[in-house]
Amino acid sequence: MEQEQPEPIEEYVPGVANGRHYMARLSHLPDGPWRIDVIHVDSLAPLHGSESTWATREEAAHAADKQVAALAC
Repeated sequence: MEQEQPEPIEEYVPGVANGRHYMARLSHLPDGPWRIDVIHVDSLAPLHGSESTWATREEAAHAADKQVAALAC
């Protein structure tokens, strides 16, 4: 009998970087690393997350903040 794969747990994290408001969707499997799935930034097309993973939600949220801040460069 096949075991069902656990569903990813998703959280939406709001933020502001360089004056841009955004909402990042983070996800992880139970006891697994965190990923950035997508970042919605005001007045821009959604940014897709990276293949990188982070050990904690806070690290993933900080990485999303850095990704949005980099848009000003």
